[in-house]
Amino acid sequence: MESIVHDGMENVNNAASKNGQQFCYKTTSCADLVATQFETAWLVDYLIIDAQPLIVAGAKKTLKTSLLIDLALSLVWPAKFLGHFWVPEARQVGLMTGESGLETIRETIMRVGESKGIDAAGITGLVITEDLPVFGHLGHVDAMRRWITDHELAAVVIDPAYMCLGEADANSAGNLFIVGQRLRSIATVCRECGVTLVVAHHTKRGGVDPHQPAELEDIAWAGFQEFARQWLLLARREKYEPGTGSHRLWLSAGGSAGHGGQWGLDIEEGIRSRESVRHWDVAVRDVDEIRETTQADREAAREEKAQKRAEAKIEDHKRRIVDAMMAFPQGESKSEIRTAAGLNTVQFGPAFADLIRSKDVVTCDVRKSNWKSPITGYKLADG
Repeated sequence: MESIVHDGMENVNNAASKNGQQFCYKTTSCADLVATQFETAWLVDYLIIDAQPLIVAGAKKTLKTSLLIDLALSLVWPAKFLGHFWVPEARQVGLMTGESGLETIRETIMRVGESKGIDAAGITGLVITEDLPVFGHLGHVDAMRRWITDHELAAVVIDPAYMCLGEADANSAGNLFIVGQRLRSIATVCRECGVTLVVAHHTKRGGVDPHQPAELEDIAWAGFQEFARQWLLLARREKYEPGTGSHRLWLSAGGSAGHGGQWGLDIEEGIRSRESVRHWDVAVRDVDEIRETTQADREAAREEKAQKRAEAKIEDHKRRIVDAMMAFPQGESKSEIRTAAGLNTVQFGPAFADLIRSKDVVTCDVRKSNWKSPITGYKLADG
């Protein structure tokens, strides 16, 4: 079995000495660098820069794989990514997926393609493999180079990252130096081939509000935050309700080139059943609009909660009034009923008026022993 790429300068220097190899550093003067004109090439306009490593990270079940398939189809056609972000030109894309299975990938490609008006059967610019590379493995580094060259790829999507560390690195996920070297090995191949490397990964959200936008610091494991030259981060805006197929997400973007932004994603994909098939409908929403809507919803929820509390109190007061009036089958004055119910005027008024409106309480004549004429009283309606 081929060896894992060695860590540590001592091993590198020993290998160089045995081979008689001398290192040479390519140098550029400050004046030459300033005089050089660099043109930023966009894979997706003002969202993803061409030929720079991209991390797509999110908590579990935030539709990372589906979003990556949307990205892949948008690049090979081309079409707007998520129906919103402009793709300037068609590219060849390779998708390496080891988690979902080809049946699920096929179904997702078909429904995402349908949403874009793309006949998935006619797509030739997207190649797919269930084989994943092992980061840092010399054989996989060479295989990646051949795969990119053979298919003339412009972008490689690897999903997911946690399945790409070898057995020797099983306990090294927290080691910045080891993980950094592993990522560098595969990123170097992609850079040399002029390919955009896209890696799907997870975020850690312990102790953090799960419904707030994710940040770069939320990316799990050592080395990935530092490795990312640009990133797309996913988080849920609202808890998912099983059986709905409706997802409310945050999408946060950024990069070392200074690009970035934040949006809301409203995704409807339905559920798979005898009566229905899944689809892919995406709406990209402005953050201010979401926050205004959320604030309005919160205020409405507070008002509704207060209204329910008030109604519950009135129902309780009505029960107390009815219980008190059962002691006066022939009727009694309003003040006596209020005293017997143990309510003050503010508590008694709305509840008693409600009982009269519903005709649960009716008026009657009440005779007092020391009064010449009867007074208007109240009693419970018959039944």
